[in-house]
Amino acid sequence: MNRKRIPKKESLERLMERLPDGTVSIGGGLLVNGVTAYIFIAISSRDLGAEAYSPVALLWALSFLLGIGFFLPLEQETARIVASRVGRGEGVGPVVRLAGQLGGVLALSLLIISLSSRQWFTNEFFNGEITLFIGLLLVVTGLGTAHLVKGTLAGLGRFNGYARYIIGEGVGRLLLVGVVLVFTTKSVGAYGLAIGLAPFLGIFIATTKQKEVFTPGPKAKVGDLSRALGSLLVASVATALVLNASPLAVQILATDQEIDESGKFLNALLVARVPLFFFQAIQAALLPRLSRLAGQEKFLELWRELKRLLSLVVGLGAAAVLFMGLLGPQIVVFAFGEEFRVSHGDMALLACSSAGLMVALTFTQALIACRAQGRMATAWVVGVGVFPAALLIAKDHLFLRVEVALIITVFTSALIMAVLLVRRLTSISSVGPGII
Repeated sequence: MNRKRIPKKESLERLMERLPDGTVSIGGGLLVNGVTAYIFIAISSRDLGAEAYSPVALLWALSFLLGIGFFLPLEQETARIVASRVGRGEGVGPVVRLAGQLGGVLALSLLIISLSSRQWFTNEFFNGEITLFIGLLLVVTGLGTAHLVKGTLAGLGRFNGYARYIIGEGVGRLLLVGVVLVFTTKSVGAYGLAIGLAPFLGIFIATTKQKEVFTPGPKAKVGDLSRALGSLLVASVATALVLNASPLAVQILATDQEIDESGKFLNALLVARVPLFFFQAIQAALLPRLSRLAGQEKFLELWRELKRLLSLVVGLGAAAVLFMGLLGPQIVVFAFGEEFRVSHGDMALLACSSAGLMVALTFTQALIACRAQGRMATAWVVGVGVFPAALLIAKDHLFLRVEVALIITVFTSALIMAVLLVRRLTSISSVGPGII
């Protein structure tokens, strides 16, 4: 029997057609943004030195906490409702305006809290650098607007515009650093302003030539947007705290003789979390797959699929721990300079926490697929509560106590989610005994 051979070009085209819309453009944008982010960190680390770089590192960590924690739910809900309206042939203008109002209230609340705590932020996190605090205010305003823009563009299916934001933010940050290096060096405040202004450059590039966004349509109800926003916000803030609180903890717990440690810790953490980039590719395809199986009530197959994935994740995590334990310090020194050297044990422990994060995020996707967002949020909230208690361990060693606390936190959240997932599957199906 003769089989018709499909040309390689045609088979590649078919493969590309199977990918979700926007996968290639957004993936390319994320790659550019990730590379530029590491270049930015390397330049600022080498230019400023470990001590002066530390407050810049903390602003960097706070930007991720604010973006992922507070504004990502706004982007997700905006994208969902806009896409739903587009599917029904309805105008999205009222939704975008309402989302902008809610995002504005959230951003304004964060600005008020920040301004009322200006002295504390400036002294505790930024070593008295008021320019870094201004950078923080810019981050709140910029990221609040950026996530609204991204949610709108995603809902409209304008993924090229979404990708332009991601690229514009990353490249813009480097361009601002280039301007800094032309005129001066060792300017802590300038690097902080580069972090704060980068989202605005991304917004400008993303929104250029965008037309017919505020199309007229049915009035948007606050409840439509805010009903799920509350639970998503709780889950997102808790997740962001688990992901980004450790560098802040190092800064708070550091003595006067350890003021450069938070920058060293953040850079080591960034290197140890490189495997998470590979996991993102797996995660992108995971939720649709699990959601489809849950929708078809194939819960036993879902559980088997999840176990296969967990085996892969555990293997990737174990390899990362071994690799980072052996070569992690050398990679840190190569990227950021000798001042940022950490021990082999530190890198192994940080990689272990990253492995735990991958496990926890896998269970997160499974719970969302099974419509158990509240249970997922509960697990992350408990993790946040465990973290400060776990900091009491190994109190005589700054990095060690934070690393151990981070490992305990992520694995606690992962374990709780595993238990809650089994209970959820047992409650909605008859395959309880089969999934144990």
